[in-house]
Amino acid sequence: MRIGITGAPKTGKTTLAGDGNVIHTDDYIERGWSGASQEIADLLDSPGNDLVVEGVAVPRALRKWLKANPRGRPIETLVVLTEPHEELTKGQASMGKGIETVLKEIEPELRRRGVIIERR
Repeated sequence: MRIGITGAPKTGKTTLAGDGNVIHTDDYIERGWSGASQEIADLLDSPGNDLVVEGVAVPRALRKWLKANPRGRPIETLVVLTEPHEELTKGQASMGKGIETVLKEIEPELRRRGVIIERR
């Protein structure tokens, strides 16, 4: 199964992802927002079925993947975590709003392609 997990900071993305074949988008942040999301989008093209990708860059990576691939689906399920476990800084809250903006843009296409979207 191929799963994406996203949400604002401090919502439990890494904890939910657990151990195993997990791609943490934070590991690519030194490449900048655009570079990190492009690298994650490229990884979504890699062969193999079982994959979990988690982080705040997931929506941007999905958007890039969708633009580059007119057919198919990059993941089977997208989990969107909506409740922070602690108070967010102003910057973290802003990041959460940016994630929601991108999700609103791509959710219809993800659903059209058969991706299950779970908000928790």
